[in-house]
Amino acid sequence: MTLFNNRDLNRLAVHSTMHQLALAISSAFSAVFLLREGLSPAAIFLCIAAILVLRFTFRPAVFFSVRAIGLRSTLIIGTFLYGVQSPLLALVHGIGVALLVYCVATALAQAFYWTCYHAMFAAIGEAASRGSQIGWRELLIGIAGIVGPAMGGIMLTMAGPWAAFGVAGVIEFAAIVPLLVVIEPPIEPTAPLGAFPFYKRGVLLLGSDGWIYCSSAFAWGLIMFQGLGARYDAFGGTLAAAALAGALSGLAFGRFIDRGHARRVAWVNAVTLAGTLIAKAICGSDPISVIAVAIGTTALGGLYVPSLMTAIYNEAKASPCPLRFHFAAEIGWDVGGSLACLAAAAFCAYGLSLQSVIMLALPMVAIQAFLLDASYAERKSEISLIGTELPGR
Repeated sequence: MTLFNNRDLNRLAVHSTMHQLALAISSAFSAVFLLREGLSPAAIFLCIAAILVLRFTFRPAVFFSVRAIGLRSTLIIGTFLYGVQSPLLALVHGIGVALLVYCVATALAQAFYWTCYHAMFAAIGEAASRGSQIGWRELLIGIAGIVGPAMGGIMLTMAGPWAAFGVAGVIEFAAIVPLLVVIEPPIEPTAPLGAFPFYKRGVLLLGSDGWIYCSSAFAWGLIMFQGLGARYDAFGGTLAAAALAGALSGLAFGRFIDRGHARRVAWVNAVTLAGTLIAKAICGSDPISVIAVAIGTTALGGLYVPSLMTAIYNEAKASPCPLRFHFAAEIGWDVGGSLACLAAAAFCAYGLSLQSVIMLALPMVAIQAFLLDASYAERKSEISLIGTELPGR
């Protein structure tokens, strides 16, 4: 398998697994923790929107850092900032200075981390095996997504937030170690002329993802938490069971993409995603229904990440500069996500249900499907021409 023959990708996969474990212990509980600490759903969505806006303002600093010290070193900085950010959540007890500090730290960590991570994965992976590579990555981080929520739920219930979020911070710091031996991908010192057309579709694709995720995932998490009696252990256990189903299906669907069925998968994904959103919106608050829908929709949602991210990474590798591609695409995610959060906050402020917030994502699913279809149709003939070797492989 290509994944296991690529040493740098292996190391990045180890890092990704540790990073996801830390996120599953801390960030997976952030919205429901804020709910337990007295914030209303509308206030939570406004906090998320503020984080995304701050991310947007911090991102130029990321680009300057990459030019000064390299992509890998900047990714290490982002990982370190995630380790600092996790324990800060334990300080939050309602709206106040601690919440402001947490939001700023979160925005800074996300800005430095995600742009560099996606650029790194695009640069060191192989386009011809991208679907399988993403599928295997999702399986590995899916394992972390099984263990992490279970650990986080138990620790929050038995030992409190300092224990849970402190452990997440330690794991995040440990995730720096694999990055120390990953190759430093070359970065173009100046932006190539006429490069923007290569970035445009990435901006639109990640913008659609930001809208879909922020209008559905956070709302569904709050619905789950309330339906499970606002218990951290029950919430974490349900997330763990759902993550297992999603990891297995993601691996299978990633291989399906690599066998030349990417365009078909994009449309099947759109229909499946629309169905899962509707199921979440109508499932009600009965605990058995919530658990069944959480596991079932996550299993069916295994199409989503391989379908979207295979296109994103291949668009990035086909562009003149993967870093600048992801820099632009992440701006799209920030815009789409922040607009969705503002719409969700307005819905909640006017007394509409969290179920109705989920339905905000539905129109964007069709738009994203058309974008994916166009991407796979155009890049299919180009990807076979792209060189995959980097110095030191």
